[in-house]
Amino acid sequence: MPSVTMARNSSPLGMTADFLSVCARHVAQTVAGLLTVSLVVRALGPEGLGAWALLGTTSFLVGLSDLGLSVAVLRAAARPDAAATYRLVRLTMGVVLIVCPCLSLGAYLLLLRLPSELGMLQAELSHAALPAFAAGLIGSLGAPLRSLLLMRGAFTSLAWSRAAASATQVTLTAGGLAMYPSLLVPALGLLASASIEALVLTRAVRHSAPGLELRPCWPKEPAELRDALRQGTAALAINVGVAAAIRADVFILSAYLPLSAVGAYQVASRSIDQIFSLAKQASGWLLHRLGDPDGRPGALRLGTAVLGGLTTSGVVTLALDGSAILEAWVGPLAQDRVVQVAVALLGTAAIIAAAEEIASATLTVSSASTWDVARPMLLGHSLKIAVSLIGARYLGVWGVAGGTVCGNVLIALLIWSKARALVGWRAEELAWTLAPIGAAGLVSLSVGWALAPLAMRTALASALICGGVTLLGTAAALLSWWLHSPPRKEGTTCTSSS
Repeated sequence: MPSVTMARNSSPLGMTADFLSVCARHVAQTVAGLLTVSLVVRALGPEGLGAWALLGTTSFLVGLSDLGLSVAVLRAAARPDAAATYRLVRLTMGVVLIVCPCLSLGAYLLLLRLPSELGMLQAELSHAALPAFAAGLIGSLGAPLRSLLLMRGAFTSLAWSRAAASATQVTLTAGGLAMYPSLLVPALGLLASASIEALVLTRAVRHSAPGLELRPCWPKEPAELRDALRQGTAALAINVGVAAAIRADVFILSAYLPLSAVGAYQVASRSIDQIFSLAKQASGWLLHRLGDPDGRPGALRLGTAVLGGLTTSGVVTLALDGSAILEAWVGPLAQDRVVQVAVALLGTAAIIAAAEEIASATLTVSSASTWDVARPMLLGHSLKIAVSLIGARYLGVWGVAGGTVCGNVLIALLIWSKARALVGWRAEELAWTLAPIGAAGLVSLSVGWALAPLAMRTALASALICGGVTLLGTAAALLSWWLHSPPRKEGTTCTSSS
């Protein structure tokens, strides 16, 4: 079954269908996230949005409850032993059921220790935490199923599951906030969304992997358990580093700035994150090609061009032409100075991350150990936290967002040093692989700057210009990739790496 799926998806039509399905899934996720933020800030104000950001930050801890085993499922599913993959899926579900309640309790206690000036929002946070953590449990149980479906090429099923979940979340949140403006409402919408997605994923898995029993189970052989946990440790280390580095922003800022500033920072962070998250799906539809030694160099070049081009052009045009869109989204909060500074710095960090994301995915599925990715991530995120903690006291948002830039630079340097060794590239080949990102930046910067006066008129004009500039920048990136990736050179590189 897996081989048939991969063979079908190797055709140009199959690759296009995969890419569109992955994009559709994350468009649905992006729209749901953006609409939820808009609904919360309009119903509860900037302070309410800051409280929602704090809730999301603490509940994110629940997502670590698989101990990184979902990545181990991803690696196992790339191999022909289906029985071993199924055992690993069931093991992951068992681990989640044990670890998740413990993490939820820790996250809840963390919420109770938040600053007392939250006032009435403190009580709302404690009530909303329960459904939010339940949603995290359901989502964690679905994580190994998503990994399995991803490697089986079931992109359409993944897209439908996210679309149904997003529609449920937005509908319940909008209706609930209109009748009862409280943080409990979006938390319940999140729970309903996770439940719907889990149901659709379960149905898809039963069709794609009929031999998989969807109940927790421990391996009979202790060696198999140790090997699975060893594989998951590196992924867990990465996730912990990401959680500490990215989610720590909210807590660091809340210690030095008012909750309204935390909400403004969340607007910028969510905007950049959605651009990067949507563009990052280039690594999703190329994932099983990155694991193929023959197709790896070409997939690495193409993925970096697509992801880097989309992210760079999207970030640049948002900074230059997106103020009207942000204002239509969150109202006057979009004009806050915190939003403008954070968009510029976090956007720069996102472009740097896009430059190494496909290389990181390549190492995840193809290197001898996932620690080849974990170590650079941990070092980079540690630097980020250190700079943020020191900078926040003296520079505020500049220090926290600037720490993200510093951390991502270190990660990119370390990741590419290992990825170059894996594919056997010289410095010149690496430079041409990254060149499309520069091309996208130049085109989007020049066109976006020229159209900035028009983009300020209405939200529709801003949206059209942002979309057009993003497409132009991405087209420039793909043109640069095409000009510097001749088939003859590609074949030579693949042969040498084999």
